[in-house]
Amino acid sequence: MPNERNGFGPRFYEIKIKGHLEERWAEWFEEMTFTHEKDGTTTLYGPLPDQTALHSILRKIRDLNLQLISVKQVKLDAEDETKTSSNGGVRIDD
Repeated sequence: MPNERNGFGPRFYEIKIKGHLEERWAEWFEEMTFTHEKDGTTTLYGPLPDQTALHSILRKIRDLNLQLISVKQVKLDAEDETKTSSNGGVRIDD
């Protein structure tokens, strides 16, 4: 059965876009959490079950006419778990 230990299952991604995404879009980005960064960007972070889900998020970014800066697959550690939530959310860094 696929799971994170054997290389299958959800992967965690960090997607950076230009500008601060409004809170009303939180539900649209599924279980991704987004953070308003001090540099004027927004970082979307969270698990995506497969490449289809990743491409769905990227299509939404395109459909909103947002400028994509970067997409990174990241390794989950204990600190990262605090960034995720079961229903998405917004975190604003000061």
